[in-house]
Amino acid sequence: MPTKKKTELDQLINDIHCHHINYHTRDIYLHSSGYEDGDSERGVEFKMATTFVKNLHILLNQNATLPILVHMHSIGGVWNDGMAMFNAIRYSTAPITILAYAQASSMTGILLQAADRRIVTPDCEFMLHHGSVSLEDNSIAVRSAVETNERYCRRMLEIFARRAKNAQFFKERKYSESKIKSYIDRKIKDKSDWYLDAEEALYYGFVDEILDKQIDFDQLRTVTKYKGKI
Repeated sequence: MPTKKKTELDQLINDIHCHHINYHTRDIYLHSSGYEDGDSERGVEFKMATTFVKNLHILLNQNATLPILVHMHSIGGVWNDGMAMFNAIRYSTAPITILAYAQASSMTGILLQAADRRIVTPDCEFMLHHGSVSLEDNSIAVRSAVETNERYCRRMLEIFARRAKNAQFFKERKYSESKIKSYIDRKIKDKSDWYLDAEEALYYGFVDEILDKQIDFDQLRTVTKYKGKI
């Protein structure tokens, strides 16, 4: 018969791999479930968002103020599903740290901005761009989709500008929020996909720090809520 300790370990492994949560340590693992079926990473989508929100509520119901660490490894994805997680993080009563492992691209780059503490690994890649619109529908539907996408883009620029306002790059130039938005918008339009390495993302204020490989995970958990408007 399996021992109680082995049964508890098996349950913990199941919770982490199948449900993406370790409620003992207050860790959430943010990635799609596609790899379990042999598929490639699908990025931010409905299943990821609903699983994340449920896991966050489980930890908040367990303790409403103890810090939470989110381990993020995902490509970009769907705006609405990403914003569901974004708002869940912003309205959390517990401070949340997000650690991005390999990339914070498109929607996951936006999602990172919701965290009270934003950390990336030294090799993490950051990417900003304006979302794409399908042109396969009728002209009225396409026009509506374009208008909606423009609204999403304005909100994205607002989010990045508000989190980056105290960054070294923008403080040196004494840029207002409006000028920061214009600068980011120009960079995106110039490059289509604006890629940054970890050091550049830190310089522009899109992350708070780059992971020191000697730091223990427990030291990554912020105890302070971000008070600024996003």
